[in-house]
Amino acid sequence: MIKRDVVIIGAGSTGLAIAYYLSKQGVKDVTVLEKGYVGSGSTGRCGTGIRAQFADEPTIKMMKRSEENWNKLGEEIGFDFRQTGYLYLLYTEEEIEQYRKMKKLQNSLGVPTEILSPAEAEELCNLIDTSEVKAASYNPEDGKAHPFEVTTGFKKYFQEGEVELKEQTEVNGIKLENGEKWKIVKTTGGNYRTKVLVNAAGGWARNIGEMMGLDIPVTPYRHQAIITEPFKPGRVEPMIISMRHEDAYLTQTERGGIIGGIGTPEDEPPTYEMRETLSFEERVSKAFSSIVPSLKHTRILRHWAGYYAMSPDGNPMLGEYKIPDHYLAVGFSGHGYMMAPIVGEGLARLIVDRKTELPFDYYDPGRIDKGELRESALQMG
Repeated sequence: MIKRDVVIIGAGSTGLAIAYYLSKQGVKDVTVLEKGYVGSGSTGRCGTGIRAQFADEPTIKMMKRSEENWNKLGEEIGFDFRQTGYLYLLYTEEEIEQYRKMKKLQNSLGVPTEILSPAEAEELCNLIDTSEVKAASYNPEDGKAHPFEVTTGFKKYFQEGEVELKEQTEVNGIKLENGEKWKIVKTTGGNYRTKVLVNAAGGWARNIGEMMGLDIPVTPYRHQAIITEPFKPGRVEPMIISMRHEDAYLTQTERGGIIGGIGTPEDEPPTYEMRETLSFEERVSKAFSSIVPSLKHTRILRHWAGYYAMSPDGNPMLGEYKIPDHYLAVGFSGHGYMMAPIVGEGLARLIVDRKTELPFDYYDPGRIDKGELRESALQMG
């Protein structure tokens, strides 16, 4: 039996960030358990995007701070957070009014979003078809980071420090002892005894909860994405969003490929299925070539599927939940990767200091049981 101060289940961006910030808080005995490899869940299958353009105050505040943390993390653990902006294409007066209101709120919280004309949007990317675009919403501080560079950076940092990262180590049972004070985490690589247990298991959060007799309302939905063959880098620098074209998002990687995806059909049921579908390739090809016509004859190089781990209201569940010193950092509903640095910092403070100045009350997991659902966060894809 191995005794640890904190055990974190899940080595995606969230679990890794929590471990990192706990180490910064001086917590020495931290173990991260991962049944696959770092980033093998949603993190390694995401579209790279990081943004503060949201419609609700708590998430804007969180993401403004998260972008600051992304910059600091990039410098310390060795990856590039490229602040090339998010560009939302707006096609109707109704959309423009909606995004003007969002801009006003974002500006009041220090996020420098601006509403651009179609001509100004074209200056950012002259490949966009702006013939029907009436305006665009743009924040230059939004951006992207390569998830494998991020997870590799964390892994190297842990190897040189005191955080224990156990890959290929699956949790197969959790026993509560001494009035739920101690959590005995049973794994394929030995058993761990800890007071503090963090569930950062993404789409598998419910499975981990069931081991403790808890129903954690997180449901996995398949989300597919592609990357195209490369062409001249720097042609599509912003993350381009079009809600008109199936909630599409796309941007260009440093190596030149276009990466992105579209929305999951509303009638697609929850699943752990990761097989790709031909119908998605047909839909994404139509959407992408409608936004950037020159992509019409570009070949898809790779196609994969991951998960959006959805909560009942489309917002994360962050904080202590039902059992003393049992914390959730789950249910991000497509926003986990971008929120990871600030969630890591905030949850580490919550564990160590029992408080945080961040608006974690908004994401309190208990809200679901009370029926106090929040407004769903702005989502594409």
